[in-house]
Amino acid sequence: MSKKLVSLISISLLLSLPPAQAENFELAIAADFEGGYERALFKLWIDADSDGCNTREEVLIEEAVIKPKIGNSCTLTGGTWLSPYDGVRTTKASSLDIDHLVPLSEAWRSGAWAWSAQQRKDFANDVDDPRALIAVSLGQNRSKGDKDPAQWLPPKGVCTYIADWIAIKARYQLSVDPIEAAFLTTKVKSCKSSAVAVVFTKKVAKKITPTPTPTPTGLALFKFANCTAAKAAGVAPIRKATNPGLYELNASLDRDKDGIACDA
Repeated sequence: MSKKLVSLISISLLLSLPPAQAENFELAIAADFEGGYERALFKLWIDADSDGCNTREEVLIEEAVIKPKIGNSCTLTGGTWLSPYDGVRTTKASSLDIDHLVPLSEAWRSGAWAWSAQQRKDFANDVDDPRALIAVSLGQNRSKGDKDPAQWLPPKGVCTYIADWIAIKARYQLSVDPIEAAFLTTKVKSCKSSAVAVVFTKKVAKKITPTPTPTPTGLALFKFANCTAAKAAGVAPIRKATNPGLYELNASLDRDKDGIACDA
């Protein structure tokens, strides 16, 4: 992904609120960063408050329309859930996935490639913003995969989904690619209801400096897809003499076999 951001969308998002209470967001438009993503880079699911329930279980408890009973090891019994993507009602927690509204790989392409491991863990387990993680039908989550709204929308609640997508991208300062931005612009304008109304204005982009990835001494060992990804993560060149573990994983990127990968 080019670090030079093309433009910004300044978004005023009204969610059934008076104009004075509207949320204001800015989204940077940039090409997606390609390569280097692995799900393991986003640690799931954690017990952040040490109450015995992990993130998945916390979301299920919070979003149940009829609260389940919580047993040993956070075993959930009873309870009823309503999947907002398709309106399916269920009493089986096992029939639900926890959807990252902005999928992990989409977040990676949009800026998370430059985050620290802690930032990625925080994103993957965000229970502070109720829009970030959603309990939905298995089929809907798997149909969505890692697609952005230009490629996939839920059968129900489209305007809410669009508004929440914008909010989460803005919350984490994630960019939108040009096709995604054009689609969001069109879709937002079509959501002319009391639920969602959005005003777009374009202005010159300011350079956004992401939180740098730790230097090799603090970087978890990771196999990069190519030297472009390694350079974007700030670890190139990868030297066998100073970082043998990282070099061993990425030895295939050392084309001339001189003990230094990605030095060109």
